[in-house]
Amino acid sequence: MISDNVLFRSEGGFIRIPVWGHIPLSVPLKKILTHPAFLRLKSIRQLSFSQQVYPGANHTRFEHSIGVYHLMKLILQRILTNPLAESLQDDNLHFDNHTCKLLLASTLLHDIGHYPHAHVLEGQAPVYQNKPVFAAHESLIDRFLFESYEGFEPVSVILENEWQVDPVEVTGIITGKTERFKKLISGTLDPDKMDYLMRDAHHCNIPYGSIDIERLIESFVPDPKLQRFAITEKGIAPLESLLFTKYMMMRNVYWHHTSRTFSVMLRRMLQDAVDAAVVSPNELRALFYDNSDDRVLHELTQRLNAAWPPSGELLHNIMQRKIYKRALTLSPYRNGANEQVSWMFAYATDHVHRTKKESSICEILNRHAGLDLQGHEVLIDPPSLKDVFDYADLRELRIYPTRREHLNDPRSAPERYIRFDDFGESVFLSDFILSFERYTKKFRIVCRDDLCNAILMHQDEIIEALKE
Repeated sequence: MISDNVLFRSEGGFIRIPVWGHIPLSVPLKKILTHPAFLRLKSIRQLSFSQQVYPGANHTRFEHSIGVYHLMKLILQRILTNPLAESLQDDNLHFDNHTCKLLLASTLLHDIGHYPHAHVLEGQAPVYQNKPVFAAHESLIDRFLFESYEGFEPVSVILENEWQVDPVEVTGIITGKTERFKKLISGTLDPDKMDYLMRDAHHCNIPYGSIDIERLIESFVPDPKLQRFAITEKGIAPLESLLFTKYMMMRNVYWHHTSRTFSVMLRRMLQDAVDAAVVSPNELRALFYDNSDDRVLHELTQRLNAAWPPSGELLHNIMQRKIYKRALTLSPYRNGANEQVSWMFAYATDHVHRTKKESSICEILNRHAGLDLQGHEVLIDPPSLKDVFDYADLRELRIYPTRREHLNDPRSAPERYIRFDDFGESVFLSDFILSFERYTKKFRIVCRDDLCNAILMHQDEIIEALKE
């Protein structure tokens, strides 16, 4: 019976979440959704400090994870019920019942290792003895999959007994250690991206999240040689809308200057606290890995005392929304975004150098304006080294032609597939998308509101000091 197929079961009832609405549940799925390891995601915001800019952005990793699961299920339903998609499967990429379960489990649990402000802390994590204090959230998956909770068996046991999948294999797919299937859940066409772009735009109430997801999914076909999804011609327009939506969300939400400034303030405060030994790395890890966004900041304020360095006041500023302001904004690229300004990017990886230069700027202001700054009143927000778009994956994406005018295209011989970049029906090529991101990245100096004019007055001296 079709109702016995993992893609069509609903004996566990339904759950309603924003964006996708009514989602059917199976009993194995419901056992994970009600598990403490998964329920903790309800207290971890999807967008960290973005709710300081967009008050509605209080959605969590919980509903996002369900949304990604739902989209993967829709994709698999399409692959299994579309004669063309079914005919293109082979031994390299075959969507049998076990594969579907693996992919559904991996999408559902892809964020289970997340902790409060993880993306804020992973990119430029506080460092202790030359090692990051915080781990990448993907590396914490085993911690929550195999951990026992009172009255509950581990999620790994539920995967084995109820889902009939190997939890180690699920972890491998999520972390990318397992080559097989990793491009199906992480790449240009992954359901993770489809969900968070739509969901984030919805909760921020901004008009940039309009993606024709239904038509995009309708265009999905297997690409067995590359072990990923390809699209037919009908998917080109919705894929363009997805790529442009991501660019607009980067500009207006993900890299919003206020959210970034909150992040810079938090990282500087934590780094100084570790350096001053007022809190140990183990204490910070326990605090962040096992708490909610708000609880983490509250617990940190309870620990503040006279032993903390002066930058401890940054935590009070965060809690009271006394946000630092932009004093200088520079482009980290030259020659039409083709050449990196290396000294700007260097600040993203060297916290000692960054802190030293922040103090140097304060000393410049002290000397010229007769101030008594301590070194944390001016902060550097360097551009991220990490690219948000996966350009290698986009360059690899292929089109499977189905329209009469494309069937005899010589570029498709002998496999029929044609690279998206070579197909000639979209301006959104990988190099074009790369320029989008580079024009969005900025190098900023942020500071107390009363210091902005002084920094502008002495910006030439400050920029020369930053270059040294």
